[in-house]
Amino acid sequence: MKKYYIETYGCKLNQSDSNVYGSILDNFFSFSPNHKDAQVVLINSCGVIKKTERKILKRVKEYKKKGKFVILTGCLTHICKKTGADKNFSTSCFQELSDFLKDISKNEDYTRRENYFIEKNSNKEVLVAIVPLSWGCLGNCSYCVTKLARGSLKSRKQEDVLREIRDLINRGIKEIQLTSQDIGIYGLDRGRQELPELLSKITAISGDFKIRLGMGNPEYIKKILPELIEVYKNKKLYKYFHIPIQSGDNEIIRKMGRNYAKEDFEKIVENIKNNFKDYLIATDVIVGFPGETKKQFENTKKIIKKTRPHIINITRFSARPKTKAAKLKDMPSRIKKDRSREIFKLSKEIREEDNKLLLGKKFDALITEKRKENFIGRTSSYRAIVVKNTSLGFVKKILVNDYRYNYLKGIAID
Repeated sequence: MKKYYIETYGCKLNQSDSNVYGSILDNFFSFSPNHKDAQVVLINSCGVIKKTERKILKRVKEYKKKGKFVILTGCLTHICKKTGADKNFSTSCFQELSDFLKDISKNEDYTRRENYFIEKNSNKEVLVAIVPLSWGCLGNCSYCVTKLARGSLKSRKQEDVLREIRDLINRGIKEIQLTSQDIGIYGLDRGRQELPELLSKITAISGDFKIRLGMGNPEYIKKILPELIEVYKNKKLYKYFHIPIQSGDNEIIRKMGRNYAKEDFEKIVENIKNNFKDYLIATDVIVGFPGETKKQFENTKKIIKKTRPHIINITRFSARPKTKAAKLKDMPSRIKKDRSREIFKLSKEIREEDNKLLLGKKFDALITEKRKENFIGRTSSYRAIVVKNTSLGFVKKILVNDYRYNYLKGIAID
């Protein structure tokens, strides 16, 4: 029987889609944890920046040279007319992939499985699952090609999400990661924002598990913030908030086509800090957007210093085909590189300062991953903590005795 391998790029939603593709491929091939043994390779692509595009197209060529049958899915298929793959599919193309594989394999008898699967890897016990709430978005960001690929908002039914999560918990999953392009808009295609209501229902599911919420834009998070804060007080939710600011300058935010102001981000952060002692704020920043002046860039640094997000995902502006921003005059790469380095340096300083304050503190951490001799746990705010000599799938009391800028180190004391 032929074997398949999946290679995934990009966001959590792509990772979730790859899980579904795996369930579909299981009906026709056996899974291989490495590409060397696979005859069929599915690459789930990302087209957010040019650098990633080049890397993916290079991988397609490499696999083709090795004689593998390459299936390319994801956002990149909307950007590149000639990818070099044997077969191209769009995003979340589950039925299309099923029909194609059924046709070429002549397998008329397979039974289609659930729309998710537990990640396969023979060398690790998987305790984390990604659950999509919706596909597509309601925004019109001038730089973003993802909207062109995934289209407008399509929310899953609440009962389908709840059924999937119950089954995952029964299978032994300990951490549920809820994902969307913009999680705050969940339900708006049906007329209202349903996220707080859905979260309340998820927390009512019996079992010991944690929930991590994905990215939500300020435009919509601010509209449900009181209800969201209230449901976040449930111990099953990590106090982890991913709110992308993208720029600290209102004029640049406007040019990006994002319908909020920096003050909205500041108010959201203030509310979080007023309601929780232990929390983690993540954000996204684009540097070098066309026309960004030195002063406007400094405004971004100012808001970072003021709000002190613990995680900053930094992207250098990359013009994407068919977007409004692609028509604007780009700035030199060296400026974008310098500004990226400045934000990274600032982010690293904030993280080191924050982590230093946690030395000697004790945290309950859910141990969800093992890497060689180390175990990775997550505190109630989703901070990563590395520990030795413990057990997967349990909440352990950890004493922090060291740190790096991007994680804590500790010892289990129970």
